[in-house]
Amino acid sequence: MRIKLIKQYGIVLSVSLLVAALVLIRTFSHGNFRYDAVKWAEPSLTGSNILSEDQVTALDGEKLLIDLGKEAMAGNRFQDITVRMDPESVLEKQNLKLIRKNKGPVILFSDDISVSAKVWMILSEMGVKDIYILSDSREK
Repeated sequence: MRIKLIKQYGIVLSVSLLVAALVLIRTFSHGNFRYDAVKWAEPSLTGSNILSEDQVTALDGEKLLIDLGKEAMAGNRFQDITVRMDPESVLEKQNLKLIRKNKGPVILFSDDISVSAKVWMILSEMGVKDIYILSDSREK
């Protein structure tokens, strides 16, 4: 009778054991499936995510500059590649689609560099690559 019961529920037991094994592997493996904050924050620590206007000009690919300031950036020499966005709306579907489909670097700019840094961190944690912050040359 036990053999008949095992044959009858063999597939269910096999799938259950497989799922349990995968859960254990994920739980006890070191960093295979987990988010790595150090990896995403490294460009921020080294400053390699911050560019000057001259560095932006030298970048290859289709550039997209996102103005996160409260008012439009005056005297912007990148007006043809600039999109105005509120920082709160960056994660909206149409804005994320615009950022992800861009075939080149995405450069964030705001009057307050902390706003750009926050948006940069969120987008980089979401897996957006080739994203930078434009330094305000007027501060120097």
